[in-house]
Amino acid sequence: MSTEEPPCPDLSPHTLAQAKAMAAAAQDDHPEGVAIRRQVEFYFSDENLASDLHLLKQCGGRENIPVSISRICGFKKMRSYKPKALVVTALRKSTFLEVSGDGKTIKRKTPLQGKTLLDEDFFEDDEIAYDPRTRRPAVYPVPLDPQHKKEYPEGTSKNMQKPTGFEPTYTEPLLRPAEAEEEDVMYDEDKSFVERIEIAIQRFKQGRRMHEKYSKVFNKFMRFGGVDSEPRMYQGVSKSELKDMSAEEIALVLATHKVPSDRADEKQWSVDFYGVGAAFLSSWYPLNYDNTPDYKTACQVLRSFYNYLRYHRVCPEYDDQLKAALKMCDTAEIELVKVTNAAEAFPGDFNESASILLGGAQAGMFVADKGWAEEAQAEGIEPSRVGMQDQEARIRFLTGVAVLGTDEQERHFRTAKTIKVVKKESIGLEVTAIDLPNDDTKAIYAEQSKVMKDKLETLEPLGKLKCQVWSADDDDEWDLPKHKYPDGKPHKVDEGTTYEFWVEAKVLEDCFVGMKMEAEVVTLQHGLTILDEVKHTYCSFYTWLANELWMERKPKELRWLAKSSPDYDEQVEINGSNNNGQEKAQEHDEFDDE
Repeated sequence: MSTEEPPCPDLSPHTLAQAKAMAAAAQDDHPEGVAIRRQVEFYFSDENLASDLHLLKQCGGRENIPVSISRICGFKKMRSYKPKALVVTALRKSTFLEVSGDGKTIKRKTPLQGKTLLDEDFFEDDEIAYDPRTRRPAVYPVPLDPQHKKEYPEGTSKNMQKPTGFEPTYTEPLLRPAEAEEEDVMYDEDKSFVERIEIAIQRFKQGRRMHEKYSKVFNKFMRFGGVDSEPRMYQGVSKSELKDMSAEEIALVLATHKVPSDRADEKQWSVDFYGVGAAFLSSWYPLNYDNTPDYKTACQVLRSFYNYLRYHRVCPEYDDQLKAALKMCDTAEIELVKVTNAAEAFPGDFNESASILLGGAQAGMFVADKGWAEEAQAEGIEPSRVGMQDQEARIRFLTGVAVLGTDEQERHFRTAKTIKVVKKESIGLEVTAIDLPNDDTKAIYAEQSKVMKDKLETLEPLGKLKCQVWSADDDDEWDLPKHKYPDGKPHKVDEGTTYEFWVEAKVLEDCFVGMKMEAEVVTLQHGLTILDEVKHTYCSFYTWLANELWMERKPKELRWLAKSSPDYDEQVEINGSNNNGQEKAQEHDEFDDE
């Protein structure tokens, strides 16, 4: 037999700690159990508790509220007793104290009697002996401390509740004289705008808590505005090195956002704070993030950045643009919510019913009469709220025509067997006026709702939405030849044409003058116009920039492939020259971007 001990397997510190805790839990008492009980019993004793304001705020004095054992173990004289599991085991043996079943809280078995520091007249009792030097004035009534940890929203921590610098009420801190002198040098107007904005971006980030939701918006906005962002690689800087640097040098060394040198070319690029911000908030951002909290975050990030640039006078030559951009952010925060709600509410019951009757975009959407609808309803889905039955659609349509239409329109559609379409077009619209239903219209609809209550739930009164044709400057036409189209877009024959639509009041609540939308408009006989489908809704300041094109993934490098060559696999050409150094074939070559 060998006298050598068997090799001990490698154990991690975490595994060893768990093993020690399990071994300790198997014991009946803590090695210093007597000292632990003596100390904690003193904390809760009549002698100490009556004048111990901190502990009274935990247990409530005579209320005898259980106190967290973790909090007791945090007291100075209790910190040395480990592990906590054995401390709980030791306290369970106390005849004076009672530990809860889960081992998390402790209290006296017999509640405290008599007055305590929680009572306003505690020091007026002559029978109580105390040392006047120990008297601590208390503010009455004394608030009790919570015994449970504060719960934070899911995915957040205590640190994330601290001010971030993106709050609506946040103001830039006052600059000390030394800081003001540094900024005068950093943002000297003799420096190029590119150099100043690079420093400002990094300094702005240093003064903010860039949580994920803020960082995501800011990085997207920077990319949209022509600023590149990439991680700092092989650029580690020690704290001692940073101490010897100026504020400007620190900003440049730690910067992750860079403005490429070609951005200084005024023939290709221009500085437009308002235009870039408006295009980002009205065009690109709503297409990628479509809920209210995201909109408010985006507006606040841009607003905070613009305020920083103005307060620190980074680019005073563009101050008028920054003022306009700040007003635009305030407008966007209101309008983005409205256009989202309007997009969900359109086209409204009246226009939907007309679309169903003429076989438009809303036809065939009703599913409550399908066989699988009962199974869907059992799963919590309401199929009856999807689409509309033909009978209900006819009632809603004819009621609207009877109330708001002319006598000629009412007679025609009431007797017509089918609804004929005169014209159908896909156009852009801008809201010019909104007429809510008047009292007479509301009264008629209220009376009709009573008559039709057996056939449908309710009839919403109709108002009028007046629009004019609007053309969006988007990527479909952004690169047209300037010699043919001086305005940058084809002349629209129908520009200036006006339309009037009948829409429910609840839908009109989310509309506003200046709102823009892309819609399918159907013109019926006798001049009645219908919103068959609303595809997109936009803010009043809607702007499109070619910057959106590079927000998508970068395309693969274009290649010329000489497919007619017998050595096709070897003749793959890149950047205009093949692997043999020959020029591109001029005949029978095919262009391929796959």
